[in-house]
Amino acid sequence: MAASDTRSCTMVDEATAQILSQKLDILLSHPVCAECLPMRTRAKDAKAKLARIQVHFSTQSRPSETTEWSGRLRRAMYYAEECIDKFHLREARARSRALHMAALVSKYKLWSDLSILVNEMKESCDEKFLKEEAEGKSKEKPASSSSHASDPWQGQKLARLTSFWDRQAPTNFLRREEQEKGIRKRIEMGDEAAWTSIWGEHGTGKTSLARWAYNQAKYMGYEWRAWVRVSAGMDPREFLLEILMQADSLAGGVKDMNTDEIRTKLKRKLAEINKYFIVLDDVRSSDMQLLLELWRSTASNSHSHIIITTQDNWIAILFRESIKLEKLPEDERKKMLAWKLHRVRDGGRLSNEEKDILSMCRGLPLYISLLGGFLSSAGEHERVALAKEGSMTTLLDILQLSCHKLPVHLKPCFIYMALFPERFPIPTRRLVRLWLAEGLLDSHCHDVERERTRQPEDVGETFILELADRNVIDVVSWRADGSPKACQMLTSLSDMIRPIAMRTGFLYVHAASKSKDGNERNPTSQQQQLAAQPPERNKIRWLAEHTNIIRDDRGGSYPDLNLGHVRSFLSFYHRRGMLTKDISTFLRKTMSKTGYSFLRVLDLEGVYKPYLQGVLHKLVLLRYLGLRSTVLDSIPSAVADLHHLETLDIKHTNITWLPSSLWKARKLRHLHLNWFYIDLKNILKACRNNAMALTKLRTLSGLVIGEVEENLMRDHIDSLTTLTTLKLYVQRSGGDTSGAIGKAVADWISCRLTNLQSLTFGVIQEAEPKQETKPAEDAEPAKGARPAKENPAKKESKPATLPIGPLPELSLAKQHHDLLELYLLGQLNDPIWTQLLPGSLRVLTLSGSRAEADMMPELGGLLRNLRTLRLLANSFLGKSMTFIKGGFPSLNILKIWKLPELGTVIIEQGAMPNLKELEFRRLDVLQNVRGIKECKELENICVAFKKDSQRFVDALQNEIGEEKVYKIEEIETPDDDISDDKN
Repeated sequence: MAASDTRSCTMVDEATAQILSQKLDILLSHPVCAECLPMRTRAKDAKAKLARIQVHFSTQSRPSETTEWSGRLRRAMYYAEECIDKFHLREARARSRALHMAALVSKYKLWSDLSILVNEMKESCDEKFLKEEAEGKSKEKPASSSSHASDPWQGQKLARLTSFWDRQAPTNFLRREEQEKGIRKRIEMGDEAAWTSIWGEHGTGKTSLARWAYNQAKYMGYEWRAWVRVSAGMDPREFLLEILMQADSLAGGVKDMNTDEIRTKLKRKLAEINKYFIVLDDVRSSDMQLLLELWRSTASNSHSHIIITTQDNWIAILFRESIKLEKLPEDERKKMLAWKLHRVRDGGRLSNEEKDILSMCRGLPLYISLLGGFLSSAGEHERVALAKEGSMTTLLDILQLSCHKLPVHLKPCFIYMALFPERFPIPTRRLVRLWLAEGLLDSHCHDVERERTRQPEDVGETFILELADRNVIDVVSWRADGSPKACQMLTSLSDMIRPIAMRTGFLYVHAASKSKDGNERNPTSQQQQLAAQPPERNKIRWLAEHTNIIRDDRGGSYPDLNLGHVRSFLSFYHRRGMLTKDISTFLRKTMSKTGYSFLRVLDLEGVYKPYLQGVLHKLVLLRYLGLRSTVLDSIPSAVADLHHLETLDIKHTNITWLPSSLWKARKLRHLHLNWFYIDLKNILKACRNNAMALTKLRTLSGLVIGEVEENLMRDHIDSLTTLTTLKLYVQRSGGDTSGAIGKAVADWISCRLTNLQSLTFGVIQEAEPKQETKPAEDAEPAKGARPAKENPAKKESKPATLPIGPLPELSLAKQHHDLLELYLLGQLNDPIWTQLLPGSLRVLTLSGSRAEADMMPELGGLLRNLRTLRLLANSFLGKSMTFIKGGFPSLNILKIWKLPELGTVIIEQGAMPNLKELEFRRLDVLQNVRGIKECKELENICVAFKKDSQRFVDALQNEIGEEKVYKIEEIETPDDDISDDKN
């Protein structure tokens, strides 16, 4: 095996050892070990032997050639992990069936399995080379899965975000300003259909420049944007479908159409859009047919801009407009590395050793970034060794070093990201919950005595920050509070890691691929590769489906994989097929001989109406059930019997009913609903009758509630106090003239929910009488369950679009010290801002507040940490708004929409010194923005105006320069709901 493959295999082995170590830690805290000394002794012996092996991995400066030993060790660790999971599976079965004898048998079986594991680990540790190594390093501290030494992001979330933002923000000096200016000029025109190519060799920053243009297009009047990663093996149907699904979120029916029908529908849809923008990323010469397909669909439209990125100069020269990215000049290379290593923009700060190391990057931004991430945490001996190798170090070596030197706790999390398609923007919300379900965050949640010191969600967020700081992942979009919203693994690293992880059975990705000559290979060719491996390697831990895993478009057969060991299944195949009619068949194949499954993660986000009936109750270890955007009409009542479930996501579905027994869940942490009516009494009563019900719930999103008795709220005021994210609307009925419902909920939020980090709260008026919405016939309501109620007026709209009512009085300033994001919908009656708003806020959105007095002077001094301020429809009814000197020192983004009386905005010198984006929409009487020049950091202003408001736009351009003002002629008014976190 080549040294490069060996190093990658070592990384996979380290990840396997880390996963097993965490599972042993969890087992040691289980009552079966606490109550049984022989069992605890066995588990501790296994942990000690594993720690010795982890020390061996961590002290290897070069890849080991002992592949035969590594193979035996890998098989032993896989066996051990399976034994532990089987114990938990037997325990879950015994609990559901109340089989006490089965529980005793399960304990004995676990003790026997641990004995075998200890013996196999002892044999591995007795290998001559490992024995000698241990004798030479006996004084070294053993590796610990609980070590926090490499984590620089501990502390409160606000402090973590500020630290990360300070590290990442000053990057303007590295931007390719000339290229940005040229591409902006082209896309700003938008008067005719235009194509622009961005080309250059691998690592020159093509995708980064295209992403910059994509983000800028939203300020230039483009009504719709799409980003398509042109993956290897993508066929015309898949390509056109991807664009259509981004153009029309309601295009569920197209999943049954053939290529011609999709092309026709896409052409018709694009013709309806006045102005659109499309990016095709990583186009190859073999993708010419896809470009022709898109050209046929867009030829009749004269208001579009399409950007492609490519390494192929033959593709680039086909287009009249082409931008070639060259390598960075010497001084820019030094600046880039100096910032990463020393937080200065001066390349002269680099040492001679660092300059020697820099020479191996050949001026490519990607590799300078990776090298900087490695050097920022490398020891002196590693730097010296790298400098000595100099020009002998290849780009592949840099990639391997970046992965090999990751802290051990990050390696399994990083490899997990290889399940996602290349350059797929992974929502950080989704990624952290997946890591949580797989148990990959446990090592940093507890101290050595297994006492919980941190929440796993906080740990997951710090892992993302650390991976981003090491430059092995890209943060592709940001939330309004400055935290990463979506990220992706670098394509180069994915190409390197995924094949090794597949070959060792760590994961399996079912996707079309291409041979060296560029021709497509059948996805089942991966099956043939796996079939050539030893049988144990066909036991797959994590599985992702990028194309149909049961039958592909060419009639391929179902891959002969051993699915009885799968812990995670993620599907990115959205067409009709296995996951609409045959999902139950597939899930049954993941079950062991006992008829139950090891599955912890079932992520079907975006899959069209997956069929779960009859199998969900067999997934007794399931922790994550992702059904977002599946358009499901119902969910089996068995979801309430999944006692290990931590995350349930049914946002963007048609589900309007949940079994009442779900509110008794003991381990549920995150619940995302789709804004349907729920009787809060059921939730509170479940908490009253079961002391452990919902005691771990942190996210409760998408509720509409009403008719809450004040005494009931008072009796259960201590319920749900663990919440960190709450998004709900109170629906006032016509008879609730006093607002008692809202007041009871507001008091509950103000007094008890003091752990909140994000709050969305509003009051809406009942438009029509409520009706009960019965579940579909296949939902099988649980005994005693009652269907939730749904507001019929809301079926085609969000609650934010319904009539708004007055907000009850909230008091958040005194106790809500962790609150970072606040969205209030409803009228505020003489608000006391110092009582309402905590100084910790980073995002504030007001809609329908109807404030008459100018609150900007007061808020500017109060909200020193605020990064984004959004004043939406009727939030302010005054005629003038003043931003005073020293106010809003941290503000980056200001959006002012639909304030009917606002005529003048005054910005004093020293106000908003860090403002970068300013947006005005539907401000019909606004005539003057005085002092706009005082915002020295302002990068762009977006103005959505009517034809008769051109004079205001011209005046603004004359004052600050035409290049900073983006004009959008007013068309359709955007929805006030501009939440950007997709939570």
